[in-house]
Amino acid sequence: MNSFAEMLGINTSENKTCFLGTTDEGMAVLVNGKDFFLRYADFPWFEYCGATELRDVTADRWGVYWNTIGIDLPIEALEHPEQFPEKISVESWLKARSRSAARILGQVKSARKAAASRRNGLKGGRPHKKETSPHRSTAAKRLSKHESA
Repeated sequence: MNSFAEMLGINTSENKTCFLGTTDEGMAVLVNGKDFFLRYADFPWFEYCGATELRDVTADRWGVYWNTIGIDLPIEALEHPEQFPEKISVESWLKARSRSAARILGQVKSARKAAASRRNGLKGGRPHKKETSPHRSTAAKRLSKHESA
């Protein structure tokens, strides 16, 4: 049977790393010139990733790295996945991934956000937080001391 790389016409004699494609059962990746098929049953995180994220793959002689999605695997895990049970649950990984996405998306600047910020500024800026403590604030204590003096 031909490898994915050969079917796609990629020269495997070159020492390169790239994403080759996905199927319903897993994904194919070329790592340092060697073709690997990563089954979703062994590497469940990849099932939740898009092709653009999977294309962002790099490798060295110790491991394979998908920096965009935060997955690092040793070369041995690709060669013998049964010896490397998943270290982080899919649920934990998805939670971390959504936090990362929220942090990145919160930093996005858009015309709509800029306009909302200007409108908020005209109203006096960001609303002050209401005091949730049952005790009086420090400012209120200082004010009462000055009134009594």
